[in-house]
Amino acid sequence: MYDDSSYGDASDGLLSLATRAAGLAGGPVTIEDDASELITYSPGQENSDDARIATILSRRVPDRYRVLLRTEHLDERLADSSGPFYADLRGAGILPRAVMPIRAGDTVIGSIWAIVRSSPSPEQRAALEESAALLAPLLARQAERRLAADARRAAAVRALLRGGDEAVETARELPLGPGPLAVVAVRPLPSAPAAAPASGAYGSLYDGTGAGPGGPPGDPLRRALADLDRRFSAFQPGGLTAEVDGVGYAVVPVGDEQRLLRAVGELPGMAAGVGRTVPGPGRLGRSRADAELVVRLLTRLGATRERTAHIRDVQLDALLMRTVDLAVEAGHDPLGALAELEEYDRRRGTALLDSVDRYLAAGEDVRLAARQLHVHPNTLRYRLRRAQEITGLDLSDPAATFDIRLRLRLRALRLP
Repeated sequence: MYDDSSYGDASDGLLSLATRAAGLAGGPVTIEDDASELITYSPGQENSDDARIATILSRRVPDRYRVLLRTEHLDERLADSSGPFYADLRGAGILPRAVMPIRAGDTVIGSIWAIVRSSPSPEQRAALEESAALLAPLLARQAERRLAADARRAAAVRALLRGGDEAVETARELPLGPGPLAVVAVRPLPSAPAAAPASGAYGSLYDGTGAGPGGPPGDPLRRALADLDRRFSAFQPGGLTAEVDGVGYAVVPVGDEQRLLRAVGELPGMAAGVGRTVPGPGRLGRSRADAELVVRLLTRLGATRERTAHIRDVQLDALLMRTVDLAVEAGHDPLGALAELEEYDRRRGTALLDSVDRYLAAGEDVRLAARQLHVHPNTLRYRLRRAQEITGLDLSDPAATFDIRLRLRLRALRLP
């Protein structure tokens, strides 16, 4: 039987465990949490590789290696394994690893990665299993403390996002940086896979019902907020991040707006909206409304345009998106007469609506639009006449063409 009483979950106790695990496994060890954040590692860089060094320097598994882990299905093997397994990654320029999940009940809460020369021996397997058993209660306690801290931070961020007197009072109790502030809203793009909910004895720790970046294991939103924390602290300390109602938020001091946008724009698989800069916490509600509108727009458009935007750069499209929502709520089709043309194209296999769109985008130049559509100008003229007959819209009337242009833009914003 093992005894964990000699190990604490302070950094020196975890370091002792990592050093012990490395000695038993016969190779350098890193210990990570469920989101691939580095917890501790064994001393010494001999028999190491770039993946281990980069993880230690950045305190997390870099994204380029996270992609490799998914490609090699190591995340799935971790989730499904109860004991150590061998990962031969030499084809990707990485030394082989013996990988041991750390579990609390049925839930993986961390992992041990030991560099080994070959598939682990029975003795190495036993050593990794013993190390994981020693680490499990320590990591569980860390997770509980982290989630408690996340909940406190989320409550503070929620108060800031409401703005007004409550935000002013809350800001006085926080290490929030001085000066102008802005809200950033972050949400996974539709194409970004969501992590599966956790289950088992510690599933409640990761059910996402509390706020704070403590969702399901490996939750991309949690990783994105951790990334934002690191990036903001590097050039503009004093910000605060949390997950609130399934959306990630950052309240940050604004010194260099362009640098802020660049930092936000580097989040993989995320849509990020930046609200207006406000003079103080009392007006953060306006910046939050902006940021939410932008992230809704970008999420709605998916991968069809940029992943990050400031409210001023997409203000018109954001307002048009709200127009679409209002029209749908009122029972109106925002396309108006163009909906009939769209249905005609769908039933007949024609392209009248796209032809009208191309014609207007070409400045009502039939020959230019025909070249872009790869059809004869007379073919395009026929399509335009048919479109006018079906809709009753006069393409020679400036008011009508303005109406059509607006509704065509609404059509683009009606994407799911």
